[in-house]
Amino acid sequence: MNARVFLLGWVLAWPASGPVQAAEAPAATVTVVEAWIRPAPPNAPVRAGYARIENHGEVEVVIDAARSEAFDAVEIHEMHMVDGMMRMRPVPQLRLPPHESVSLAPGGLHLMLFRPTAALESDVGATIVFLHGDEEVARGRFVVGEGSSAGASANEHEHAH
Repeated sequence: MNARVFLLGWVLAWPASGPVQAAEAPAATVTVVEAWIRPAPPNAPVRAGYARIENHGEVEVVIDAARSEAFDAVEIHEMHMVDGMMRMRPVPQLRLPPHESVSLAPGGLHLMLFRPTAALESDVGATIVFLHGDEEVARGRFVVGEGSSAGASANEHEHAH
């Protein structure tokens, strides 16, 4: 009798599982383009990184962390004016609406790259991974150089789903 009740419950519940799965949000596609790191002396303990992060998906994407094997720590920061002085502060999260982008640029949002784990070669750079919680949202290859032309030369647009 218990086996029949279990089987009947499973058969009745099975059709309901289809709509739940179909209702899940579609995967977002995020790319990192024109990614570059400002040149600095080899022993500089902090660097700055810039890029454009594009959301090509249908859902908002939230980035709340970044990491890289090339640095001990990576933080998202922004510049803002306080009492006539430019100040920098950490940003807890970046929100990327569907089909929009966020620019990390000098004087605004940017990455602070702390304590390089090795010397960064101009033509090699570093991969930086953007996360939401523990889930990878996107990764980009950041090239050492000046301006977006350095990032464009990497020509390596990586994304995650």
